[in-house]
Amino acid sequence: MSDAERWPLVSIITPSYNQAEYLEETIRSVLEQDYPNLEYLVVDGGSTDGSVDVIRKYADRIDWWVSEPDKGQADALNKGMARAKGEIVAWLNSDDIYRPGAIKRAVEVLRAEPEVGMVYARLDSIDRGGEVFNTIHYRNFDLLDLLSFRIIGQPTVFMRRAVLEQAGALDASYNYLLDHHLWLRMARLAPMKYVPETWAAARHHASAKNVAQAARFGEEAFRILDWAAEEPLLGELVAANRRRVRAGAHRLDARYLLDGGEPRLALKAYGRVLRNYPPYVFPHWHRMLYALLSLLRLGWLLPLVRRRRIHSRKPILVTGPHRSGTTWVGRMLAAGGDLAYVSEPLNVLHRQGVMDAPVHHWYTYVCQENEAQYPEAFAATLNLDYKTGRELRSLRSLKDLGRMARDFSIFTVGRIGQRRVLLKDPFAVFSTEWFADRLGCQIVIVLRHPAAFVSSLKRLEWPFDFEDLLDQPLLMRDWLEPFRAEMEKAVQHPEDLILQGSLLWSMIASVVQQIQARRPEFHVLRHEDLSLAPLQRFEKLYAELELPFTTRAEAGIRSATSAENPEEVSLSSIYATNLDSAANLQNWRQRLDEDEVNRIRTLTKAHWGQYYGDQDWTP
Repeated sequence: MSDAERWPLVSIITPSYNQAEYLEETIRSVLEQDYPNLEYLVVDGGSTDGSVDVIRKYADRIDWWVSEPDKGQADALNKGMARAKGEIVAWLNSDDIYRPGAIKRAVEVLRAEPEVGMVYARLDSIDRGGEVFNTIHYRNFDLLDLLSFRIIGQPTVFMRRAVLEQAGALDASYNYLLDHHLWLRMARLAPMKYVPETWAAARHHASAKNVAQAARFGEEAFRILDWAAEEPLLGELVAANRRRVRAGAHRLDARYLLDGGEPRLALKAYGRVLRNYPPYVFPHWHRMLYALLSLLRLGWLLPLVRRRRIHSRKPILVTGPHRSGTTWVGRMLAAGGDLAYVSEPLNVLHRQGVMDAPVHHWYTYVCQENEAQYPEAFAATLNLDYKTGRELRSLRSLKDLGRMARDFSIFTVGRIGQRRVLLKDPFAVFSTEWFADRLGCQIVIVLRHPAAFVSSLKRLEWPFDFEDLLDQPLLMRDWLEPFRAEMEKAVQHPEDLILQGSLLWSMIASVVQQIQARRPEFHVLRHEDLSLAPLQRFEKLYAELELPFTTRAEAGIRSATSAENPEEVSLSSIYATNLDSAANLQNWRQRLDEDEVNRIRTLTKAHWGQYYGDQDWTP
């Protein structure tokens, strides 16, 4: 059996009309996919701008194409679908593009879940030149979500042909929401599946209909609601959730009215959302403010509230064992004012407003097999969408309220300033590959001398319960099984902080060594090197992370690491970051006696040699 025969046939259809400027890039994004069994069809509506010349250039690689007048996009797509032979079908408009590997990943998901009728993924928004200015994240939508006009990025959708045939052809009476109308009909027949990966990019330009004819989308939304009210199954949902679905239609109307340059009408539409279903309007405060400023002709303020998702710029994850300087490193990277510093979303005691997903273990391990709610929860975090309602419901004290105010401020200022996100989270150290692969994070791992690490835990009297690790079967399987016996022993000696700290350091160092070998692009740093030459080392790290090393950043680092700062902090200021960084390196020698140092050295001897030498153990 050939490679092509092992994979189902996938049919991709591109409808085209006078998009010669972008058409070649679209075609190439399909033809350059790594999928071995592909059928490609191009349906041109009789273009007069040179599009046909572009198609002819690739005619020997296109399975079928035609250029003739049609009755619009739906008519063109129905022509292509009628000719398509694939078990899986998708369409890609002539100004959009696929990301590498998109088709193969969609097929893999559909193969793994045969009950699913269609799959979809994240969508990049790109400008005329192809630069990403937004990344749109979704979640697993149900019928009610679709009826409330939760819009799916059409270029990322791949449909199972059998379900598509059951649902029927595209309705040519719709010009703007024809895809959404089809998703509703398909979702009645089979579940949809969201995959938190980026499969495609949709181009925004002046002639695109979602820009040039934006104000017409709302009209079709209400047409769809009228249609749905008469349909089996859908009608029951519409009747039971009338105010919610109407609020969804008004919300969509407001969005497109604003995009179409109608701020007054957009504000009226948002008012209708508020009257029907207030939860739908609160996340759109920035758009309402934008509309108001536009209406008041305060154009100079518009850049402050224009919302573009910052996930398209790679977030940074600073991790490593706790008490190893991750807070300090994170603060020094944020000293330039270009980052939004988000602290410990994987902390068991994390704030719900910061990351809206449960965390049950210290050092929770997240991977593709158990990610569940995490991709979407982290997508909101990386886009600095603060979950105010969730946080308010979880408040238990005035201290919690203060933390809420702090986090809300970080998220709001970061969003307005379109700041790149820095996640500081030592508890993510075992999950770094997931953060890199699923969230696109640049990874910084900080290690500290084992004796310094253990002495910090001993000083604070912080024990560690290894049951938190033993209770995570995937973590044990992937990383920690060789340490099982040692962990079970440590559980029996909760009073032995030297044993616990040494074992935890050894395990993390071992995992970091393996990750470093697999992922050389990760930045693995010694706390000591940063402390001895902070300005030089951080300037280099800034460059590697593509951060501007400004005078503000330099001043912040210099102030935080100066010899004028204390060598040690009180137990009430354990998270302080303003220390004499060089002198602080010697603190463990005063906290530990010789026997304790020798014991730590012995307990960690199998692992410290990768990062430290004999000279690092002597004064």
